Amino acid sequence: MVISRGRDGLEGVDNRGGDAWLVGVRKFEIPESGPKRKLLDAAERYVVDKGFDLVSVRDITGAAGANVAAVNYHFGSREGLMAAVVQHVMEPLNEERLRVLGGLKGGMEEIVGGYVRGVFGAAAASGMDLMFYMRLVGRVVVLPDEALVAEMAEARGVVSERYSEAIVRNISKGRADEVDLAWRFYEMGLGQALVNLREGDDAAVLAGQWIDIGVRIFGQVKEGGKAKKADNQGMLFDF
Repeated sequence: MVISRGRDGLEGVDNRGGDAWLVGVRKFEIPESGPKRKLLDAAERYVVDKGFDLVSVRDITGAAGANVAAVNYHFGSREGLMAAVVQHVMEPLNEERLRVLGGLKGGMEEIVGGYVRGVFGAAAASGMDLMFYMRLVGRVVVLPDEALVAEMAEARGVVSERYSEAIVRNISKGRADEVDLAWRFYEMGLGQALVNLREGDDAAVLAGQWIDIGVRIFGQVKEGGKAKKADNQGMLFDF
């Protein structure tokens, strides 16, 4: 299911049209096993360590024990494989965050906590190791929309919008622009913090730190003071 904006909220649609990352890039059925899954798993490992831009087809096929032509055969192109990585990460995360949001009562800490902790439920749904999944989420979050297939950019935007709207309801409808700006900084800061995770780091501690940061940021907006944005190290600065 793809999450999209609908007149009455969210609706599921299959393979919407629209501008894509590159012509021919499309959504895929994520395989559970076989050579196609080996390529996807190898691509994800390299993306976690190097980011999307520095991963080569030869890196991936070498790790998967496949020939170079296998990427084109299974995914159409390198870009198609990278789009499948994004899809594999974002679909369970988007669905989990919206599921969690639907059950919240609307307190600031509860809203921010639902967004941050959604990563834990999504990791379990994806079947990936938690720390690995969190770092992979970070790599995807920091990608600009133009680097995503249109469906994935749309779905990510819907989730962000719903959480931002929940915070606006908690603060004041008149502060929507301020909340939206603060939320964008917050998402990017959290994404970079996830990229920077290393083996031995405590995922629960990181989640708690970023929930505290979010509560502080949006609490300042609510009080009418200058909000603070988080940089990629989690430090807060006035904006």
